[in-house]
Amino acid sequence: MNEDEDKLDPDQIYIEVPTNSNSLYHEKIPSGYDPMGEIYLRGRAYRGLAGGRIPWWVLISGWIIFGGVALLILISAIASLSFEMLPALIFVCIPLIILLRGTLAKRSLEKRHRRG
Repeated sequence: MNEDEDKLDPDQIYIEVPTNSNSLYHEKIPSGYDPMGEIYLRGRAYRGLAGGRIPWWVLISGWIIFGGVALLILISAIASLSFEMLPALIFVCIPLIILLRGTLAKRSLEKRHRRG
């Protein structure tokens, strides 16, 4: 073997760099105008909320809006001394439960980021 054959010529060395390939999976966001699309979009929003990935201003404004409505119904139920407002109060508390999950998830996510 010859020593000249072992050396590589710089003109013969090349690197192939692949082009940026597009993702094969494109998530199609359904329309919110048809019933199944609306259900999907609501579920996606609730998953983001319950996962703690929602901004603080959204949580605070949700507490103000939904909490204010629940508080008004609670006050009117206490003032009227009747159980007729109880189903409405239960119905209004559903968003508050979701907001509570989101707030707790957001706080635990921030605690993990501070520790780690």
